[in-house]
Amino acid sequence: MSESFIMVHTLLQALGFFAIGFVEMFLATQRTYWISKGRSHAAALLVFFENFISFYVIYQVINNFDQNIWLVVIYAMGNALGTFINLEKVPF
Repeated sequence: MSESFIMVHTLLQALGFFAIGFVEMFLATQRTYWISKGRSHAAALLVFFENFISFYVIYQVINNFDQNIWLVVIYAMGNALGTFINLEKVPF
């Protein structure tokens, strides 16, 4: 494979992990909010998606063990931004 293809693949993988981390933590923060408002059915649905995402991430990190530290860091950055955006910017 060419070097540019590998770089593009790595960049897309990193962006994917960032996006997955963002979405997962956004959902987790929203779930907590909905629980506090008594919306238990909606919160339970979000838990399903959160767990699905979590297991996907664990699977990907294990299968990409050679570069997993950067994937974990990027995923954690997505988690942090997802929490921040949900707490500061989302009106619901």
